[in-house]
Amino acid sequence: MGYDDIVGFVRDMPFTLATVDGDQPHVRACLTVMFDDGLIHFTTTAAKGLGSQLRRNPKAELCYLAPDFSRMLRITTELEEVDDRPKKQFLCETRDYLKAARATADDPDFMRMRVTHGSAWFWTLADNLNERNLERIEF
Repeated sequence: MGYDDIVGFVRDMPFTLATVDGDQPHVRACLTVMFDDGLIHFTTTAAKGLGSQLRRNPKAELCYLAPDFSRMLRITTELEEVDDRPKKQFLCETRDYLKAARATADDPDFMRMRVTHGSAWFWTLADNLNERNLERIEF
């Protein structure tokens, strides 16, 4: 397995994102954005707890789950904030949730995050007691 397997699984899927604020974990649902760089991106805002937590501590874990619960993908990473105005503008114009929030590419609180490296592994219910032995995909 390799990075192409990760991209094939996550394309256009929502995921849950786990962060930590002090000693308290937080989990939220997010939407995947894919650009031509082949990396996983998503958006948030520093006006929300998620954005401010990621600016303080970009270490996070993403979890993708197949709709039928047959397969899960977990990715442990340190997220990177990307300030790319043209791509932010594209998202503001094409994503309904950003239109509804009146997001603008020039807003310093509007954050585009991406996964550039990490460790990923696929998991099924059959692997429930064997997770530590599952193949890791380092990227």
